[in-house]
Amino acid sequence: MSKKELYQDKSSDYFSSVRWDIISLIPDGDHRVLEIGCGNGNTLITLQKLNKAREIVGVEINYDNLRGNCDQLDAFLVGDVEEIEPTFEEDYFDYIIFGDVLEHLMDPATVLKRYSSFLKSAGYIIASIPNIKNYRVLLDLVLYDKFEYADAGILDRSHLRFFTRREMCSLFEQADLNVISVQSKFGGGYLGNIDRRLNNSLGKYLPGRSFLTVQYIIKATKKDSPASPW
Repeated sequence: MSKKELYQDKSSDYFSSVRWDIISLIPDGDHRVLEIGCGNGNTLITLQKLNKAREIVGVEINYDNLRGNCDQLDAFLVGDVEEIEPTFEEDYFDYIIFGDVLEHLMDPATVLKRYSSFLKSAGYIIASIPNIKNYRVLLDLVLYDKFEYADAGILDRSHLRFFTRREMCSLFEQADLNVISVQSKFGGGYLGNIDRRLNNSLGKYLPGRSFLTVQYIIKATKKDSPASPW
């Protein structure tokens, strides 16, 4: 089954959510923003509506996901990010977003390195990546010998790569990028609230934050970039 066929089986919600966690990391300004795996473009469109982006460009594997919103983007490419040959100008974008994308790729380091050439010297790459070290995955594996794939989440059946925080940072190092911040994201619902409370009360004293983290959000720059960490 091809990547495109895997994604066709997913619900429309998978491609339409607005990534407020990523939006919060981009300040107001006339930025040029490229999103890899942009889904239906809602995150890009929201950035523009909030005056955080002047020019928004998306790359999406399936045109059907973009069909309703493609006229709201300044430009878009359709295809597998590992196969298409982008023709963007070098040193052009202020921000490049990889929201839950890198774990779906066979060679994420090569993709990161290729697309970082389109990033301004003072620009940022923002990526969100699931954390395989999360305690829910480990408990199922250790206690029940269970490692079951699902339609979404850490064990999404379309994931080709699994990462811990350390391996994520190593990935960016391989791509000649400098990680300047790593933020933990906890799960939703009742269990997510418990995880957040545990982290707030015990995270400073126990090395348990990595077990509670569902996903990391990484902000990176080119090597020797003059960009600020924030």
